[in-house]
Amino acid sequence: MAISSTLFINQKGSTTTLKQPKEVSFYSRTQGGECLVHDDSRLKYYYLPNADLDSHLDLSSGFKRFKNCERDFQDVGSIHPLLDTIMGYEETKSKPLSADIVGFSDTIIKIILSAFHNTKINPIDMRVVSYRGQLFIKNMASTGVHDPDMREYASYKFETLATLAEPLAYTDREILNRRPKKISNNGDKYYTLVKTGVASAKLVLASEVNCIFDFKQQGKDNLRHYCFLECSSAVNNINDSRRFENQFFRNWLKCFLVGIPRIICGFYDEKYIVKTVEEYSLDEVPLLLKEHSPEAANKCTNAIKWYGLFTEWLLKIIPRDKNDHSIRPFKLQLADNHLKLTEIDAADPEYIGIVEGEDILSSKFKVWRSSQAV
Repeated sequence: MAISSTLFINQKGSTTTLKQPKEVSFYSRTQGGECLVHDDSRLKYYYLPNADLDSHLDLSSGFKRFKNCERDFQDVGSIHPLLDTIMGYEETKSKPLSADIVGFSDTIIKIILSAFHNTKINPIDMRVVSYRGQLFIKNMASTGVHDPDMREYASYKFETLATLAEPLAYTDREILNRRPKKISNNGDKYYTLVKTGVASAKLVLASEVNCIFDFKQQGKDNLRHYCFLECSSAVNNINDSRRFENQFFRNWLKCFLVGIPRIICGFYDEKYIVKTVEEYSLDEVPLLLKEHSPEAANKCTNAIKWYGLFTEWLLKIIPRDKNDHSIRPFKLQLADNHLKLTEIDAADPEYIGIVEGEDILSSKFKVWRSSQAV
């Protein structure tokens, strides 16, 4: 009989702790969408001295020349790069990477935010497959197929202005001076692969990293050196304040899930000129949210509880057999304030592509996993 289950998004869990995230690998993505396993060529280094703010950095500059690489990708949300990186890790370590749930951190964040945002703001349309004792989650919502608006572009431009392709000591003065004219794109990205957990669930998550704040240690766990970049319009009224609170909370989630300790935010005026840049440590964000709004006092704690609850629910409902080479696919969607999990039967048009094709798992990963003891 096909499995079907629902979970009320306002249901409260009891978990308030997260296992310490640990970086196990990383990869780069090129403008052409190629995944370069254990490659840091797309990793950037933070550099934005205070003196640069005096030059009136314009985040709207170059808007019409933005290179939307993701628009040409066949499948923006593909988890194949993540799977390639897992295979690279397992081949190097000669042992499987232990995990109950595998996916992108942004996918998990969308599920967490379902308890705080309405369906229209945060629609959930995901696929979960059970294979060899593990659950693999993919977000089906399309991204990158539209050109960014000015607010979205400002984030890309801020990252371009605030980072270097190499450490400062290896960067020519000419490159530093040309940063304001550099064309921004959404193709070149660097991802960390992190092993973490909540409650009894073990997760392996891939997360984009905007830059290194100070330096990178070769062959080491670099989570403490990573930094998340964001930009926001100035906070001038109550509506601005609420918008920034939601943005700040989401940024905290992105960092908290994978252990990135630092957030740097640039604030711009109505003409998209950067006015100030603020740095926040991960630990101080919940305190700032609490001071800023009594309504947000328990937001971070409730997010962790919900995170623990829905992961336990998935692991309880979906059968996982390490010795079973078959693939069991499920739809995970949000409707009427409930997460709904439904097993996909063989008559569904999606079934063949997921089970026999490469819509979720790549063929080479299935061959690799079949040869391993998970």
